[in-house]
Amino acid sequence: MSGSVTRFGKVEFDAARRCLAVGGRRVPLDRSSVAILAVLLGEAGREVDKDRLLEAGWPGRVVHENSLAKAIGRLRHALGEDAGSIETVHGFGYRLTAETEQAVSLPGARPGAGAVRAPGLALAVLAAAAAGALWFAAHSGSAAPLDAPPLVKGEPADSIGRVLWVDDHPQNNTDERGFLERRRIAVYEVTTTTEALELLAMYKYRAVISDMNRNGKPLDGLTLLKAMRRRNDRTPFILYSVVPSAAQRRFVAEAGGQAVAVTPGELYAALLPLFGRRERATGAAANFTPRAPLPIGPP
Repeated sequence: MSGSVTRFGKVEFDAARRCLAVGGRRVPLDRSSVAILAVLLGEAGREVDKDRLLEAGWPGRVVHENSLAKAIGRLRHALGEDAGSIETVHGFGYRLTAETEQAVSLPGARPGAGAVRAPGLALAVLAAAAAGALWFAAHSGSAAPLDAPPLVKGEPADSIGRVLWVDDHPQNNTDERGFLERRRIAVYEVTTTTEALELLAMYKYRAVISDMNRNGKPLDGLTLLKAMRRRNDRTPFILYSVVPSAAQRRFVAEAGGQAVAVTPGELYAALLPLFGRRERATGAAANFTPRAPLPIGPP
């Protein structure tokens, strides 16, 4: 069987065979990432709406918006030196910026070899191959070669707003997340600063909650806050830390953070007013002394 192979940089992608090769070596991809890459290649140079990519990666299914950001992250990791070819279009979606060329793959050729360059190959061939990959992603029941994150239902239709929670140990915040979700506040969790910035470029959140020491980086929460303010993202930022020092509090205030919370109650006191909610704390939430939010500092 021969088909269309798309090349850019050190990357070769055979959509019909779902084969990605980088530098001549095959790189396995999960089904969603294959479908997303096929769309980006088919629209190379053009902006692709995030909703279209969600539908391509998980056709007919309701998914968490984090799923797309994570799939893009896996794609960038797989592309190696050419990872920068996938550009984030803030507030809209993504674009493949690399110049691509098409070639014909020879029957029986291994990934990364045996493709004959064919600059004049009709785009219809590439479109057909991409469509085949999308159909396969939608209907194949085979397991993904890479560990793909489980799909999570989207936020409830009656949500009053959303927060982005950045913590490399999200299991530590189960009770707090439940408290917020019972009040119809949708909570989106990521574990790295990179993922957080990706989502903040795509979606609007009422607030960001972050730990400070993350993934072995003692001040990663502060790094996230500074990166947000540098790109003029004024989303309220709440540091949720076990034992914040006076220096940490000062750094957060100077960088433009709104609050530092230690207990769940302090967290709720800083967060709920952003959703127009002020309520009497009960149970675990009662163990706090309200603190005024930190003033917004310079970006």
